[in-house]
Amino acid sequence: MMAVFGGMFALMLVFLLVVNVVSEAAVRERISESTSEGHYRIERMDGSSGFSVIVFPEALRIVETAEGVARADICKPGSAFRRYAERVYGEGDDQLLFFLLEGSIATMTQARNCLYNMWPHEALRIGWVIADNEFLKSVMIDDIPEYIRDHVDDLP
Repeated sequence: MMAVFGGMFALMLVFLLVVNVVSEAAVRERISESTSEGHYRIERMDGSSGFSVIVFPEALRIVETAEGVARADICKPGSAFRRYAERVYGEGDDQLLFFLLEGSIATMTQARNCLYNMWPHEALRIGWVIADNEFLKSVMIDDIPEYIRDHVDDLP
């Protein structure tokens, strides 16, 4: 009886090892197939994209190019933000997606007003996410609150 139990236990350990190796290989394959665009671009269901910009109290940072722009320089001709906005909004229905950290509303307002000044007679899509400390903790531990998941599931 003990030999049968030991044999079954050993067989189950080998099976578990095989499943673990196969699933790890699948995860590695998915990660290698994904492009680095996912770090700065969020695909929308309508085929367009949102390009990420992190907004700090006195500056903003373009995630794709890793360029930072001080609040006072956001709308200056030739600034990194203006160049990036021209590229994003020049490619169809794409939009900028601002991630607002605590105390950064004034900087985001400056960037938004700059966009409206650049295209005064066009309807622009601008998205934002308020990234307070609780939201950042949720992202870090991969525990997005249920009400956010439900909202995403309800979108067309």
